[in-house]
Amino acid sequence: MATFVADISAAAFEPLLKELTGTQLPVNHDRILAGKGRSQAFGIIRRWSYRPHLSRNTWMRPRLWQLLLDFASQYVTCPWDGITVNDSYQSAPHRDKGNEGQSFTVSFGDFTGGELCIGSEKIDTRHKGYLFSGFSDEHWTAPFVGRRFCLVFYRIVWPTKFLPRYRVDCRQEADGLLITDEYDDSIVVVDRKGHVVRTVKIPQPREWIGRLTSRGQKSRVVILPPS
Repeated sequence: MATFVADISAAAFEPLLKELTGTQLPVNHDRILAGKGRSQAFGIIRRWSYRPHLSRNTWMRPRLWQLLLDFASQYVTCPWDGITVNDSYQSAPHRDKGNEGQSFTVSFGDFTGGELCIGSEKIDTRHKGYLFSGFSDEHWTAPFVGRRFCLVFYRIVWPTKFLPRYRVDCRQEADGLLITDEYDDSIVVVDRKGHVVRTVKIPQPREWIGRLTSRGQKSRVVILPPS
């Protein structure tokens, strides 16, 4: 079940439309259940039990990232770690198993159709913000005609060994993206290939807190032998 939270003016999407139509998103081939298409993640992502980190798209598209941050500061009403940006992507029925809590979604562009489908509900999200549970609610995109953009802001399930949660903030600088990472208290600047071009604050070693750390760093968990 989705909950309506905001009408958003068409003007709020104009900077995003200009950026997204000027440089097209690449096709994502990794969305096995939802299907491949132009659907990319920005912000903090996770892979299996690895440390959550900034997606490659975030430093590849710093202008787009800043526009997403500006939009979120005005309209997004739930806590979030990452953002999925979709360009004319018609997702198949799926659940977002790596997410938790509520997600915020909105669509924009020149299209007809393309409702958010949850069970028997068909929800028009064009210029309308909605909250829904992507983890528990199977959802998909209705067929549409035209070019449909969609944003989904969500909170990831944080790997236990990296709890408590930490923030990763970034902003554009003249020589790259300045990243402040609470995990290791580092501040670095990376270029569009993800290479560190400047270190503002050297990272500090930090132990993991889980069982999957017998190699690399010492674990704080004592694993007892079988009784």
